[in-house]
Amino acid sequence: MEKDRGFARRKGGTARPKAETAPAHPLAPSELSGRLLGAHVSIAGGVEQAVGRASECGFTAAQIFLKNCRQWEAPRLGAEEARAFRRAATASGILFFAHAGYLLNLASSSEPLAARSLTALRDELKRAELLGLPFLVLHPGAAARGEDPERALFRLADRLRALFRESSPQPAVPIALETMAGQGGQLGWRIEQLAWLLREMADPTRFGLCLDTAHLWAAGYPIATPAGYRDFTAALEKLGLAERVFALHLNDSAVPFGSRRDRHAHLGRGTLGLSAFANLLRDPRWSSLPMVLETPKENGMEADCRNLRAILPFLPKNPPQPVEKGPEAQKNQ
Repeated sequence: MEKDRGFARRKGGTARPKAETAPAHPLAPSELSGRLLGAHVSIAGGVEQAVGRASECGFTAAQIFLKNCRQWEAPRLGAEEARAFRRAATASGILFFAHAGYLLNLASSSEPLAARSLTALRDELKRAELLGLPFLVLHPGAAARGEDPERALFRLADRLRALFRESSPQPAVPIALETMAGQGGQLGWRIEQLAWLLREMADPTRFGLCLDTAHLWAAGYPIATPAGYRDFTAALEKLGLAERVFALHLNDSAVPFGSRRDRHAHLGRGTLGLSAFANLLRDPRWSSLPMVLETPKENGMEADCRNLRAILPFLPKNPPQPVEKGPEAQKNQ
């Protein structure tokens, strides 16, 4: 995933993103056929700025970080800043959700790192709640080098359960565990691991999945062909996971099938190819779910528009009925 842009200061201290321009060819509502499609969007300059960026691109869904994704600490999210985001997001009609920082590892064999990760996760969940976001995507974490993954899975399950113990604040925002590529001891690269984790949770309604296409491909799931995709979704159904999917990350892979490496590429320019996205977009199981890009942004968000346009021809002709979206809309439901 691309890191958030840096930002410079205008006179008077107002934040301004560096060298940022709106896409020359934003997506039109008619192109998206009522689907929730978009990309990861920067929060540089303040979280409310993400709404403007997503709107300029024509997105109907977007993912954001809640703070710098590679730092533990962050300034407190103020109530007025949160209200401004909620108002702007609701007015835009864009469905926003969040992705947790990369430093968190709740499966770690290091108790200090695990404790710090748990504290950071509680903070991110609180931020997501203040912003009215529907869920938070989380990497499941990684085992130590040479360690039996099962031991790390048990630690991860215990620490996730700790989020809901009586002595801990009860998070109001569900967690979507992301399917991973399996690089460097990552957990969650096999869907059986994720199915076990969801069964182990004290409150399973608080947890779901985020499917990442590049990660699935690198993990050895042959989703590029119709037959391979059918086998994968049949496995999801058998494990009771299909109805637990909250969102999808649409990424091509810059590495070979089954390589267990995590490298994203522009859609149709990697080893996965466009056929996998045809399978996903035509699958009615995901028609109402948000699907976002985490592809490279060499030329800013113009690349996001280009990537989405590469797969829009695969959208079914009969779009799903639109639903009311945004933090304020969810609050009123």
